[in-house]
Amino acid sequence: MKENRKTTQPRKESLRKEVENMVLSCNKYLKEVIKTMDNIILLRNVHPTYRPDFAVKLKDAGMITELQSREFQKFGR
Repeated sequence: MKENRKTTQPRKESLRKEVENMVLSCNKYLKEVIKTMDNIILLRNVHPTYRPDFAVKLKDAGMITELQSREFQKFGR
């Protein structure tokens, strides 16, 4: 019998693509350079509403560090 395992970390490639698509949905002019952007630069170009969520996902996937993710934390909720 096959054992079903739930993965706790999203695949890095699909997460990167998801963040890229989010950036492009707000700024089509970055289309030519988006593939060359560092993960932090890419995250800084995500709409501010979605940055904290993506920061957590990228941190959990090991794509950014804990220190880097702090830049995108929400305060005063």
